[in-house]
Amino acid sequence: MLHPDPPLISVVLCTYNRCDLMVSALKSVCEQSLDPCRYEVIVVDNNSTDETKQHVLDVSRRFPHVWYCFESRQGLSHGRNTGFHAARGSYVAYIDDDCTVPKEWLSIAQDVIARVAPALFGGPYRPFYNSPKPDWYRDHYGSYDCGPTARPLTCDEYLTGTNLFVKRLLLQQVEGFRTDIGMTGKKLAYGEEVAMQRRIRREYPEEVVYYDPRLGVSHLVRQEKMTLLWSATHMFVIGRDWNLATNDTARKASGVCYAMLRGCRAISRLIKRITWGIVVRDRSRYPFVGNYLYEVAFLELQTMGIAYGQLARRST
Repeated sequence: MLHPDPPLISVVLCTYNRCDLMVSALKSVCEQSLDPCRYEVIVVDNNSTDETKQHVLDVSRRFPHVWYCFESRQGLSHGRNTGFHAARGSYVAYIDDDCTVPKEWLSIAQDVIARVAPALFGGPYRPFYNSPKPDWYRDHYGSYDCGPTARPLTCDEYLTGTNLFVKRLLLQQVEGFRTDIGMTGKKLAYGEEVAMQRRIRREYPEEVVYYDPRLGVSHLVRQEKMTLLWSATHMFVIGRDWNLATNDTARKASGVCYAMLRGCRAISRLIKRITWGIVVRDRSRYPFVGNYLYEVAFLELQTMGIAYGQLARRST
């Protein structure tokens, strides 16, 4: 039996016990304007215990370019790596299971590939909600946007894994995503996307990392993400995992001392901003306390996370 020609794009959708959300994501990918022979969809079930497998198999009967893949090792990076190893496309596209994509998403991607052929490319994501939004929560808190112009990104700009296309051969050459960092089950963690992009840039400096605003997707802001506790944790974890993603560690005693001093100063500033800044904040800019905490005070939590990450790496 002859195998069909490999597709241009392999869409990898990793999921873990969120079948109710994954259904919408998968439906949107299956209903693309791009000819189905030009792409395939690989759903990687990362050890789910819900109805994920049955639903994907049901969809695959209607859409034969949809494939089910199981990965028992817990962790988003394991799932993403399993996805690209199973892929046949020249490019691997990653989206989250709580996203939906417009019908022209892959057609636009095909155009970017034809014109630019970048190593990596992607676009913005914008929020949608399935629960009431608190008065203080602004849409840009749940967004990623590098502006209205399509362009190569600079070395200190990174694409998000929520909306990411990568050359499959490059993923193979850099061994995909690091499995010692990033999300594992419901544990909040980051860094694997940044680490992969940094390695590609370091080892293949001639390759282009490209952003196109036409490649917008919608990303669900779940109810628990619209709380100040989650936001504070999120800020700290971003800082903590930056060290893991960049290998920026404190290797000398002076570095450890600096990290401790940096963390203590951040704690001091955080306390000051919470106790004093809330009262005297610019209410035209921060009408709600939540706006001030998210946009000003909680930034100190990122600094604290960076210091903690340096110290934790030094102690291992």
